Parts: sequence; C-alpha cells; structure tokens
Amino acid sequence: MLFFVVAIASNCSKKFIMNIKKIFPGRVIRQFSMLVLLFGSLVLHAQAPGATHDSATEKLHFQKKPTHVGVIMDGNGRWGKQKFGHRTAGHKHANKAVEEIIRGCLEQDVPYLTLYAFSTENWNRPPEEVKTIFNVIADSTTQQLDLFMKHNIKFNVIGDTTQIPSYCLEALQKAIEATKNHTKLSLTVAINYGGKAETIAASQAIARDCLNKAVHTFLNQGFNSATSLDQFIQFIATYQPKVTPKKYEKHLNSGNLPPIDLIIRTGGRKRLSNFLPWQGAYSEVYFSELLWPNFRKKDFIEALYFYEEQHRTFGSIS
Repeated sequence: MLFFVVAIASNCSKKFIMNIKKIFPGRVIRQFSMLVLLFGSLVLHAQAPGATHDSATEKLHFQKKPTHVGVIMDGNGRWGKQKFGHRTAGHKHANKAVEEIIRGCLEQDVPYLTLYAFSTENWNRPPEEVKTIFNVIADSTTQQLDLFMKHNIKFNVIGDTTQIPSYCLEALQKAIEATKNHTKLSLTVAINYGGKAETIAASQAIARDCLNKAVHTFLNQGFNSATSLDQFIQFIATYQPKVTPKKYEKHLNSGNLPPIDLIIRTGGRKRLSNFLPWQGAYSEVYFSELLWPNFRKKDFIEALYFYEEQHRTFGSIS
C-alpha cells in the first residue's frame, strides 16, 4: 500500500511544483521544492522491508540551468582534522561527494563539470598530504572508471601533467583513453593547475608564434646581403601582431572548455583560488558553508536553484 502512496506522491509533487512555480517564482519556490524533495526521500526510506527504489534524484525542471559547472572542492583537510584528528583523512573521504555531484550532473543534464583537485600552490602543503592527494586521485579514478563507462562520461585532465607522479598519471591516462569517445557528460579534473601559470604559458606560446611570424614576414619582403640588423629591428618595432580572444584561447591548456556558468566553492571561504580565470570571467559564484566531504546531490540542487535566480547581463544592462 505504501508503495502506491509513494508513487502517487512523487508524481503529484512533480506536477505541483511545476504549476506553483508559475505563480510564485524565486526563493520561496526553491525552498518549497527542496522540502518536497526531502519529504519524498523520507517517504521512500519508509518503505516496507524488502522493497526497493531508485536512489536517483528526480529530474527537476529549471527555467535555466548551467551548461558548465566548476567546483572548488575545499574543506577536505578541515573535515579530516575535525573527524579524525588529521587532514589526510578528509581527502580519503572525499570520493562520495565527487560521485554525488557527477550523478547530479547526469540526472539534471548538465553536460560539463570541472573539478579543482590540486592547484599549483598545493605543492606547498606537507609532503605526506600531497602524497595522499595523488593516491586518492589515482585510486578514485580507477574506481570510478566503471561509472564513466556505464554513463557515457568523457574524462579529461587539465594542468601541468609533467609533475604528476607516474602511477597517478598512468591511471588518469587510462581513463582518458577509455572514455575519449563518450558524449553524455564531459568531466574534467584540474590537477597541478593554476590560472596564473596557464596564462603565462599561453602568453609565452603566443609571443613565440608572433616572433616567428614577424621573422617570416620580414624575410619574405626580400632579405639579401645588403639587409642590415637595424632594418630588422626597425621592422620588429613597428610590427603589429594581431592577438584575438579566440587565438589566445587556443593556447590555453583548458582552451577546449566552454565558459563556466556556475562556480561552486565549498568550505565557507569566499575566493576563487586561481581557478580557470578565462572560463570563469562571467561565472555566477555559489559559496557553500559545507566542507567538501559533506556535499551531496541535494546541495548541488540548491546551487542550481541559486543559479536559476541570477539575472545574467554579461556587462550589458538588459
């Protein structure tokens, strides 16, 4: 009997939320919807012994939702210290939150997700913690490969991979190769990544390209034994290379990623920590007080509701 009540309640709640949103848009509906989902979850968990149900979150109908979500997964160390007395424990218990937000993106049809796992500045942490982080990255990538294959998830990595330990890089490359043709969700993990380092590397690459083009252009104008170094210096001084945003983007390590619509940062700290400054130039930013290991799908849904409420103008007044 309870099974039929659950089914009716679930179906009615979906229709009811859609109808009432037409009357009361905004924060009130966001809070009401979360209460309905919570009630549905509680009812489902009250099923008779032996009954089963799908643990997936009900797909919600947002008026708008992000195409690309970036996540600064902050708070692992503090969580570990609070729960177990040492920071490394927090990194070891972060996988559940990672899986929750991946499933949240799959269920709500968010096609791009980028997770900030290790920054260029994180090398300044104690060696034991750094070692633990790379162990966790390697193990979790291997463990999640079945999930990637089952749900058509394309896995990729951005950042300077030359410093990543070989055992970790091997696990990452295996997942990248196995999922390269997947199309449902593009999951990117930023490892040994820093926005400043990426910008400098891109600028250096563009400078080299421009210099090569300038020399090629000068030589094509007619280089001979009478050509002097002063003539070349004068030419270079007046040469105007054209660098466009599109050209610059091609030189970024993360250049294949679309703009980030929503950045979620957990851990209660309100900063962006050198995370994808190019893609995040016009991101909406959602700060959560939750430490990363405590983050769940319902918290991701709350962030999507926050995004839905934002009026995005991209510098205009419309």
